[in-house]
Amino acid sequence: MIVQLRGVFILFFAFTISGFAQSNCRELRGCERKICELKTKLTEAKQYGRTEQIRGLEKAITEVESKCYSGKGTYASELEKKIQSKEKKVQERTIELNQAIQERQKSEKIEKKRKKLAEAQYELDLLKKNNL
Repeated sequence: MIVQLRGVFILFFAFTISGFAQSNCRELRGCERKICELKTKLTEAKQYGRTEQIRGLEKAITEVESKCYSGKGTYASELEKKIQSKEKKVQERTIELNQAIQERQKSEKIEKKRKKLAEAQYELDLLKKNNL
């Protein structure tokens, strides 16, 4: 009974610490956030002895650090490019919708264009929320 409770407490604290570490990463931006998230995953992988995952995460951390701090296409600039691409897509979808409305196209086509715009806006918002 005591051994089972000890196991439950260990799991509880492991998840609590993991959640706390991830929430601290959310406060960071750009490269620092990405590295923090990878290091959190690395700590968890080490805790459970996942050697393949450890190697992959260590490699990923090294790559992100080299890109971010060497000036060779930083993570932040890659993220900015993705955001700009999504913003452009939203603008294009907005123009398409406005043209369809002005041309008085069928309501089905207009609704389809509204859905495409909403999807593009959702993708943009999701990217900004998760990475900024």
